[in-house]
Amino acid sequence: MKYIKTKYFHKWAKKNEITDYVLFESIKEFQEGLFEAHLGHKLYKKRVAAKGKGKSGSTRTILFYEKDQKIIFCFGFAKNVADNLDNDDKLLLYRLAKDFEKLNLNQMERLINTGSFIEIIMER
Repeated sequence: MKYIKTKYFHKWAKKNEITDYVLFESIKEFQEGLFEAHLGHKLYKKRVAAKGKGKSGSTRTILFYEKDQKIIFCFGFAKNVADNLDNDDKLLLYRLAKDFEKLNLNQMERLINTGSFIEIIMER
């Protein structure tokens, strides 16, 4: 199983002080069935607490999940910026999900090596 984030998501998470440790904890919760919404196309909305804030008033992430293969964090937003995704955002994410679904392990490794994807590493 690969746990990765897109370059875009990585920059957003860094700006919002969301560490890989926090993402790893949210992955564990997600795998236990704790997430806010299934958006279709293997996309899920998951709350993640930003530094010094609780989950409910903090940030939302969108992740792609393919069972026993990969979890890819692809989009994040603060709740105070938007409560939900609009239709244009969803369409863009659905297109992205199609591309994510086609990726095999070798392709993901290449994307990690080029910096397009960043592997989520457990840290404190």
